[in-house]
Amino acid sequence: MKHKILKYYFCLLVITISSCTDFIAEKDLQPEWEVIESNRIVLHYRSPGFSNEASPTIDEAYFILHNQELYYRSVCDSINRDYSDRVLIYLFNSDEADERTGTASGGHSIPKLNAFYFSFFHHPREYTDKYGVEKLFLGAHELVHVITHQTLGYPGTRLMSEGYANWLDGSYARYDIPDIIISYRNNNPEKIMNPDELLNDTDRDESVYYPNAGLFTGFLVNTYGIENINRLFNCGRGDLISDFENICYDSWVDMTEKYSAYIEDL
Repeated sequence: MKHKILKYYFCLLVITISSCTDFIAEKDLQPEWEVIESNRIVLHYRSPGFSNEASPTIDEAYFILHNQELYYRSVCDSINRDYSDRVLIYLFNSDEADERTGTASGGHSIPKLNAFYFSFFHHPREYTDKYGVEKLFLGAHELVHVITHQTLGYPGTRLMSEGYANWLDGSYARYDIPDIIISYRNNNPEKIMNPDELLNDTDRDESVYYPNAGLFTGFLVNTYGIENINRLFNCGRGDLISDFENICYDSWVDMTEKYSAYIEDL
């Protein structure tokens, strides 16, 4: 009953949060969904022939369901939080997704409703993610937004919101984030963002901001511990530096130098 109620609100809701947690969609005029469920995931997808672009086969749907279950458990373990509410996934075919949600090759999360939507398509580049999932259709990124918002609260900065999502997903555009940063360091050093830029220059292109935010967040967690960084998740931009120094017992300047050395050592 709960996920049926949420499906109704999903069709009607207009929510604006930030970045890939933005959601603006019209009422669902074609509510025909195939639905499969696991302990923590309810996957909605289109039946074969629903539109001009491919729908998942039943095997692909169960592959996605299984992988999202894996990500769910891994995200909770990584942030040291218990969570068990079901997450609703709405998997649009790419042609209808482009028209109705504004993106033919990505997704948006709706953390308040424990839901996200994503575009289904067969990516031409084969890729195996940090969790060992091969030839995946969607990763952990949007799921991370839902779980972190529900367990840690509303993020005070884009740095923390996108930092967690990209750190825990581990990739951008089917390339490992460390490999992207190494390429930027060696070939496009202007695309390397320092902590001050990550905190304040949040309008940078997604292809630059996301990998940098993900790598930096992973560095913070590995250096200062997940519980300390979890405490920074809700901090506003004006407070994050002082809160970091009070919580992590390190100066922002010294941390920045350590991070620069970390990038050089990749």
